[in-house]
Amino acid sequence: MARFRRGKTDGLDQRSRELMMKSKHPRARYLAICLFLPVITGIATERARVREIASVVLQTGAADCRVDFDSKAIGVTGPSGKITITDVDPGDHYLHVRCPGKSEATYFVSPQARAEIHLGPLPDAPGPPGGGDPSAVAENQTELRRLVQQAVQLRSQARLDEAVAALRQAMKLDPENADLHRELGITFLLAKEWKRARVEMLEALHHDPSNADAHNGLGYALEKMGNIDAAVREYRSATNLEPDDPTYRTHYLDALAKTHSRSEAKQ
Repeated sequence: MARFRRGKTDGLDQRSRELMMKSKHPRARYLAICLFLPVITGIATERARVREIASVVLQTGAADCRVDFDSKAIGVTGPSGKITITDVDPGDHYLHVRCPGKSEATYFVSPQARAEIHLGPLPDAPGPPGGGDPSAVAENQTELRRLVQQAVQLRSQARLDEAVAALRQAMKLDPENADLHRELGITFLLAKEWKRARVEMLEALHHDPSNADAHNGLGYALEKMGNIDAAVREYRSATNLEPDDPTYRTHYLDALAKTHSRSEAKQ
């Protein structure tokens, strides 16, 4: 947790400092500290976050390009073809860009804290796996299966970093394959990397909105991140898509019970 270097009362006005530090009654001082501790903690948390965020500058070379960031629409490029995305959390993210008259392009970025990433021009839209040549397509599919099987085996051995590397390699062969993003999301769930799991499940759903397992995985990541309401929506989607799956139904009902318990606690 971030600490103030200039003293524990930074961020308080003069009157607040007097209440906290000049009170001669121990209980009054204790109550003053309890009163203003949330203020101090909130200031420290916000300062720490400001130091950690990153930004992404995208230059498409074309105006009016629609930009989605982790499956959320954030705006369009200006007349110069530029858009700046601020308040980006460090870690993995996907950008989808659709410019007038062009196919959708995808960027994968993983900025570090306090970094500014510059992207552009637009990458070429991916062609069919294997370039359309039958023999190349067959080789491509064989290599995909090998990499996925390798990743699953590595996961079973708890070698999660190696499993991630194998799936990343597979994505180079077929970047729009929703199942690959889902498998990578599952790997991050096993590693308890909830934010990275969320991003991959979102990407899987971008390419295949009817992927029930991705909805379920996204719900699990959101629940672990503390967003129970959004988790309920994803579990509901998974259950609606595959109502006979007991796992999806159990996750959905458990999450609903948590929301009801929270509502009762507030009353």
